[in-house]
Amino acid sequence: MKICSKCKKKKVLFQFYKRKTGLRAGKYYEKCKSCMKVRGRKYYTENRDRQLPLANIRRRRYYREKRDFIINAKNRPCADCGNKLPSYVMDFDHRDGGDKIVDIARAVTANWSLNKIKAEIEKCDIVCANCHRMRTYEYMLR
Repeated sequence: MKICSKCKKKKVLFQFYKRKTGLRAGKYYEKCKSCMKVRGRKYYTENRDRQLPLANIRRRRYYREKRDFIINAKNRPCADCGNKLPSYVMDFDHRDGGDKIVDIARAVTANWSLNKIKAEIEKCDIVCANCHRMRTYEYMLR
């Protein structure tokens, strides 16, 4: 149990954020999560002009990181024909099983986390565009 320095309520430890960096890394903040959220919203509204460009920069950086990860993931030979082609010719083909959540490209543009994208890629074979079309055609015939 811990007492929030803002609302003065006694709360369970999981209701406090843990510090990630600095000398007090691993220790809990003095304010509870709900008080920290109120503080964060207030700060954002008071500094909106400063925060929006920073958020856009962060969003673009994360998008580039995910895009680069996808390009590197496609940098291997086709699972069917064995040809090594440029990344823009390679496709992610979800294996049979029906556990597909979303297309990889849509996950990137929908701002999914890199870990979720990696989990979705684990369900895929990497094949060239021609082999992917043939696989899809054969799948549709079944």
